[in-house]
Amino acid sequence: MTQMEQTATPGKNPAGKIEYARQQEARRLARRSFMRVSVFAGLTLSVGAMAAGTLAFFNLRRPTGFGGVVNVTKARIPTAGDDPSRISEGKFWLANLEGAEGDVLGVGGTGGLLALYWKCPHLGCTVPWSPNFDGATVNFPGVKGWFRCPCHGSTYSRAGIRVYGPAPRPMDTMALTINADGSLNVDTGKITGGAADNPLRAVTYNG
Repeated sequence: MTQMEQTATPGKNPAGKIEYARQQEARRLARRSFMRVSVFAGLTLSVGAMAAGTLAFFNLRRPTGFGGVVNVTKARIPTAGDDPSRISEGKFWLANLEGAEGDVLGVGGTGGLLALYWKCPHLGCTVPWSPNFDGATVNFPGVKGWFRCPCHGSTYSRAGIRVYGPAPRPMDTMALTINADGSLNVDTGKITGGAADNPLRAVTYNG
């Protein structure tokens, strides 16, 4: 019998049996190692696919309107002193205040942009801008242009300061940042309760 035949089959040769057993064990270990690598690779791919799917899911569900960040182009930003702009997708009014404009409580302020949540702090009605409303009925005769709630009459200055009605506080504000191109990002998920310092929250804008 040749050496090759002794290696291939166990036969009656003790040395051949040992070599055969060694080869069988080597094959078994190789198969086990291959299976481990295959399982690990499969798990890695599955976890990666699940993670990618999860990220995609949350990206798709990221708020792009109210509750998220709303971009306001430069063309939609009012000139200082003009009527506020209604930003429907973000549920807010964008006011561009002149120095001390709307500051009916005398807290100061140098003017700038202010994003006012249009929900009335009283019972949640949507507060419109009333450009022709005369402040005479709220002790500010001759001053036209106010935010006035249609439900119970709460009236607010251009800076959202309450001057009349049952609302418990001024209009709430939203965080905003100015971009390099002159547009704005308003984070409608970051709402701060209105207070006398509303005019001081205005962000200077030189766009």
